[in-house]
Amino acid sequence: MTALLRAGLVLVLAAALAACGFQLRGSGEWPEALNPVQITGINARDSLYRELAVTLGSSGVDVVRQRPEGQGAILEIRSVNDQRRTLSVTEAARVSEYELVRTVDARLRPLDGDAVDLGPLRASRIYLFDGTAVLSRGEREATLRAAMDRDIVSQLQRRIAALIEPDGSLRDPAGDPAP
Repeated sequence: MTALLRAGLVLVLAAALAACGFQLRGSGEWPEALNPVQITGINARDSLYRELAVTLGSSGVDVVRQRPEGQGAILEIRSVNDQRRTLSVTEAARVSEYELVRTVDARLRPLDGDAVDLGPLRASRIYLFDGTAVLSRGEREATLRAAMDRDIVSQLQRRIAALIEPDGSLRDPAGDPAP
């Protein structure tokens, strides 16, 4: 009887989950007219470039070093600004908390239209500073910066997805379709 009860409970929970509209987050939607994509403005060894290339690649987008003539789009990373600021100090005037902030300004330039400003993208993380573990600070910051890169790429994908018209064209953020 307990096996039957468990199976019934699993079915009820599955039905409730399906009814609530939950969906796994899929890969971002990318119009064929914007494929392939050339990323400019940052070095290919930069962690943000690598994260963009991997994420776009998993969405079926070809990331190329040089855009073929007559195809695709250019994703311009106009600026990347990293900051680390002190949030709090101890009674002994030693830093106890830092905030890491990464701000990226990006623009998408389709082949047959004007560049679309994607606005500033911002990600931040706060971490506690341990004065006795100074050697691990670099690793901790690198891990947090990688998470911030993922956040920025996710924001970028959502902004581009919001600009895609039902016919696959890119519209201007002001609401007018891109020429």
